[in-house]
Amino acid sequence: MKAALGMTLALVSPASGLAAQAPDSITPLTLVRCAPRIDVPCLQARVPLDGRGLALLSQLDSAGEAHAWTGDLAGRMLIGPAVTTPHDVTPPLRLLILLDRSGSMIGDGIAYTRITLRSFIQGLDSGSVRVAITGFESHDVNRLITETQFVSPAQAAEQLARLPTPDPRANTALYSALIAGGARVAAEIRAAPGTQGAILLVTDGRNDVGHPRDDAGLLAGANGLRAAASALSGGGQRVWIMGVGKDIAADTLRMLVGSNGSVTLASLDPNVMAMRLAAVSRELRRSRELIFAMPAGTEATLARTAWRGIAAAWVGDQQVTARALSWQPPLFAMPAYRGVAAASALTPALRDALGAGSGGAGVRWVMALFLALSGGAAWLLIPRLVWMRTADVTAPVADLPDVPGPKQPAKAEVEVQPDGSGLRRDVEEVAPRKPSDVTLQSVRRVAAPKRR
Repeated sequence: MKAALGMTLALVSPASGLAAQAPDSITPLTLVRCAPRIDVPCLQARVPLDGRGLALLSQLDSAGEAHAWTGDLAGRMLIGPAVTTPHDVTPPLRLLILLDRSGSMIGDGIAYTRITLRSFIQGLDSGSVRVAITGFESHDVNRLITETQFVSPAQAAEQLARLPTPDPRANTALYSALIAGGARVAAEIRAAPGTQGAILLVTDGRNDVGHPRDDAGLLAGANGLRAAASALSGGGQRVWIMGVGKDIAADTLRMLVGSNGSVTLASLDPNVMAMRLAAVSRELRRSRELIFAMPAGTEATLARTAWRGIAAAWVGDQQVTARALSWQPPLFAMPAYRGVAAASALTPALRDALGAGSGGAGVRWVMALFLALSGGAAWLLIPRLVWMRTADVTAPVADLPDVPGPKQPAKAEVEVQPDGSGLRRDVEEVAPRKPSDVTLQSVRRVAAPKRR
């Protein structure tokens, strides 16, 4: 049991007490490839979460959740897991965003809130989420909230950009805005059966009404707080309130949301505000994808044995959530892969395990055989090629038949007359060699001196 937030996945035999649970409460395990083109099996399960466990897990980043989960199959420790948050929201969601537009939000408050809310909205799934965004203050509260429309996340981002800047004279009708928002979400759910509703409220202040410009009949004081808290509790909608800036009435906000929501506080810092909204985004997606790598030799067990298990979340020694899991082998042969695990979701431990399966070993054998054949071919061919090239260059010239040299032209007889100079004039050079002459077999000839 971990001292910090920890989650344990234990897969036990069919004879355990989990067999008595309702079939629709059991989450099936499916077999997937740990990576494309590699026959390393992984088990994947989508585990539904709710309540306090969901809120606590949503405060962790992906690395924190990956370290918080462990797994066991038939007494053998599983590798990993990788933990991801599905992009889609199930069941489909209707989210109402209420943005405080009182005078205290002028300046950095409204600027930073627009930046972080826009990024938050654009990250929502357009297929399963519809968003309505409206500003509220202490004037015309009910009309502005009632008339807002639920649209796609992209259109909601445009609504956010069109919201007017805060009015310096405006105050904060916090209680009345929450009650009107709850009624608007309830009406939307009735119009779209099978959906769920939620409210996200961003404010920098506390309930402040009763001024000359304010609407008549706005809720205030302890009675107004109790009325708003009761309305939110009875609506059954998830409520998040993010307080930004300083001097936030955190206790009052927690009384408003009760057990149906949560309160988070953030300084006027876009990075801090974005982290708080990221936690809300993870909490909107009420499930987690768990991907465990299988130890070597587990394939035969998967092919013939049915297993049951449980996913449990712990805070210290207290269990905060639990979900039954099951594995059913196929009727014939090995189970079929249902997909490929996302590469970005694999932890270093899972990536190191990719070579543990038969597919990884097969790839290594093929590579070793290829390298051996390449080395043998190089050892046999390269010396022969070098020897042949050397032999062509250094081979002696073949003996040529003894061919007589070209016949020299007859020289004219020259009468040497002594002239008293002491120079010999009876020597003549041979005519220059022609290109057709064979110089290796011919001897350079010179005319013999003429005898006197």
